[in-house]
Amino acid sequence: MKKQPATRNYKFSDGFLKQKCDDVATSVTRDQTEFTPRGITAANVTAFETQSNNFGDIPTDEELQGAVSAATETKDDSAEQVRVAIRTVRTMAENKWGESSARYRTYDFKEMSRLPDEDLVRLGKRVIRVGTNQLPDLVSEGLTAAFLTALGLLVTDFDKDIDKQNDAEEDRDIATEDRIEAGNDLYKVLVRICNTGKDIWESRDEAKYNDYVIYDTPSGGPEPPPVP
Repeated sequence: MKKQPATRNYKFSDGFLKQKCDDVATSVTRDQTEFTPRGITAANVTAFETQSNNFGDIPTDEELQGAVSAATETKDDSAEQVRVAIRTVRTMAENKWGESSARYRTYDFKEMSRLPDEDLVRLGKRVIRVGTNQLPDLVSEGLTAAFLTALGLLVTDFDKDIDKQNDAEEDRDIATEDRIEAGNDLYKVLVRICNTGKDIWESRDEAKYNDYVIYDTPSGGPEPPPVP
């Protein structure tokens, strides 16, 4: 069975979660005397702060998307270099035999600009094979073994760039899932601490009670007042 994608257990941003944890850790340290009998010791608070700091060090989606965008740009540039070289061979074959000839059709140049990346790689390799076989006939048009070798290198680089783009996308997906799971683990600890803090201060100190309130709203802030 396919694993379901991870989902956040909190409805505010990761940045707000990190900041809330930092604020709560400060409050618990202040209130350590009251928390220790409830099973939340100074060591627990230190561990909570470390967990929060580790969560804050996880690369953001913006960083990872930047890596994907850079890999995509490199891949697209490689694809265009391959197309340029293939178009040169296409012009040579068209000039030599015409578009309706069997020799020209052997390359299968049609819709080259719309081909998916993987199919463009296959086309590049096919052009090299066919061009090598037809090299004696196309020498008069300027085709050389060196040109076909250079095309082969372009195709190889393009193929590698496709893999690098895929790797960047997979790295982003994995990191996103890891970040969500880490956030959920941190949020679980935060909820326990805040529930305890609210219970300690509910009838004793309103200001301290409010230090442990988690606003469960999309923005992470308090609900806006009702419209009169």
